[in-house]
Amino acid sequence: MQKFTNSEFHTSQILLSDRVRRYASWCSYTAYGVSIALSFSVFIPSKLEAKIIHITTAIAAYGISNRLDELVKLASGYEYRSHVQSEASYQQWITHAMKPPTREVAIAQPVDVPAPVKFADVKQALSKPHVMLLGSTGDGKSTLAKHLAANCTAYTIVIDPHAAPDDWGNLPVFGGGRKYAEIAEIMQLLLRLLQVRFDARDTGVKQFEPIIIICDEYPAIIASNEAGKIASSWMKLISREARKVSIRLVVLTQSPEVKAIGLEGEGSVRDNFCFIRLGEFALDHAKALKDDAIKSAIENADRPAMLGNLPCAIPQLSDRVSLPVLSMPSDYALLIAAPPIAPPSSGLQVQSQSTAIAPVFQKLINYLNGKGWKKDYEIKAGVREFKDTDTPISEVQGYLQFLEVQGYLETRSTGKGNLEAKALDRTSSP
Repeated sequence: MQKFTNSEFHTSQILLSDRVRRYASWCSYTAYGVSIALSFSVFIPSKLEAKIIHITTAIAAYGISNRLDELVKLASGYEYRSHVQSEASYQQWITHAMKPPTREVAIAQPVDVPAPVKFADVKQALSKPHVMLLGSTGDGKSTLAKHLAANCTAYTIVIDPHAAPDDWGNLPVFGGGRKYAEIAEIMQLLLRLLQVRFDARDTGVKQFEPIIIICDEYPAIIASNEAGKIASSWMKLISREARKVSIRLVVLTQSPEVKAIGLEGEGSVRDNFCFIRLGEFALDHAKALKDDAIKSAIENADRPAMLGNLPCAIPQLSDRVSLPVLSMPSDYALLIAAPPIAPPSSGLQVQSQSTAIAPVFQKLINYLNGKGWKKDYEIKAGVREFKDTDTPISEVQGYLQFLEVQGYLETRSTGKGNLEAKALDRTSSP
């Protein structure tokens, strides 16, 4: 039980003090009355022993009555304080009861807001080894390619069979007017440049002047009789090996299907490209990613575009942009006859000293002579230079495709990325 204090009472203490005062007062009156009654009973005739007991009991009852009176005085001292506290509590209750009701305001629960979708800058494609622009007719592939060309710091050439004279500014354009034979010639020249640079790399040269090749209307080139076969092999070689010698490729196509870009049986070649998807291609790719935020961003974009797996911001572009013409790389200039740059429309003549074939290619030709069709892994195991250095099978395939372009071999796909090759009747070096 809590003790009484001089300043504040608990409710149970107030009730207890009042009850003690009342009960003690009643008991005091009762004990005092018993004492008076026993005192008068002494005068009634009785035995002496009874008189002594009555007197003793009367004295004891009187003593009890006095002690109870003291308890009443003690409890009465707290009556005023308990009364004041009771009034204060009542006043507090009245104040609270009369106070107008407080309007409860609902606190909104925090809502998880998804992070904003990150948009890539289309110029980031310039840092990739090779780029493939996918888009339907009218999606702006050529305009975007010109934008990339205007922002790059490398010598740029254009292969475009449908180009008008002023489509690409002052950049050198090959194949305009559907001159597919000219396209085949420039592709052969670029393959010779690839070999020249790898020969230099074999001697310790590591830095080369960069070249960017923009190849527009690529499905039309693949479908042509004059350039179709060389274009397929050219694409495989350039995309797989040219990055190491600073030759980069930008391909514009209306379809990523392997048949449309001449890569049947070799779809893995597409892994060498960074894809910029425009229009419906961007929408379809965003849906395939199953990311609701990216899907929503592409659907609400004015010009839907994706760079890899990220939405891509395409700036407002004009079809008439200033395309800087940088100096031609020296090794490329040496491969072209006439001083110093032959006009693309006049055809390309290659210096005779650039056509020498590397020893490793001659060994490949010698190995295949008279043996019919041989699989790529059989060729790798049969040529000492490949077997001893554990050359990757993809590099062996690149050599075979290069020799096919040069007219020494014929290759065919056997499915699952494998090749077969056989030597043609021509067995001497060019």
